[in-house]
Amino acid sequence: MTTVLEPPKVKQILTDGILLHNVSWSTYESLLADHPDVPSPHFTYDRGDLLIMVLSPEHEGINDVFKLVINVLAEEFGIESQSFGSMTLKREELQRGFEPDSCFYFKNEASMRGKKRLDLSEDPPPDLVVEIDITHPSLNKLPLFAVFGIPELWRFDNERVEIYLLREGEYTKSDSSSALPLVTAEAVTMFVQESWKLGRLEWTKKVREWARQQKKEAS
Repeated sequence: MTTVLEPPKVKQILTDGILLHNVSWSTYESLLADHPDVPSPHFTYDRGDLLIMVLSPEHEGINDVFKLVINVLAEEFGIESQSFGSMTLKREELQRGFEPDSCFYFKNEASMRGKKRLDLSEDPPPDLVVEIDITHPSLNKLPLFAVFGIPELWRFDNERVEIYLLREGEYTKSDSSSALPLVTAEAVTMFVQESWKLGRLEWTKKVREWARQQKKEAS
């Protein structure tokens, strides 16, 4: 007897995207193959649910701020870092995959030098993932990130930054970062908000001055 597969169904229409149900893994991989190395759209797949998000200029502008903040702070604190941007992270055996807004290696930076592609069957997951959630999509990504073993998540909801650390398979909110010690959610929120009011050169200078003051106070 032949099994008839049900077609994908629209689960929810969102401001900047759509959530589909009953999507096969092969369909997900076909969509990825049709959109290689492009910043938008982003695809998030979780056991048959597929979230397709189109990234707005506002979203990408905020993402650029986060990337610059993280790179500047890592440099000032003398921490080696490696960015993999929004590279697709997927594992077929888990039937899950996603594209972070940004992701970084710190602890495992040395082992990732020179890598052009990520293979999570061999490579460690990123040490830090940034999630910019200004439109509040209905697919809860925290359990998805936890399954991949992402140690730290920075989430921005268009008002404030929240830092989550993975502990015993679940995320708990934290006031400060583990990947970048001395960095707090309050400070990163301040940096993001100031980036909307200051020129880039003045803003970057303030981030550096803050980092140097933290090092001075900690020594």
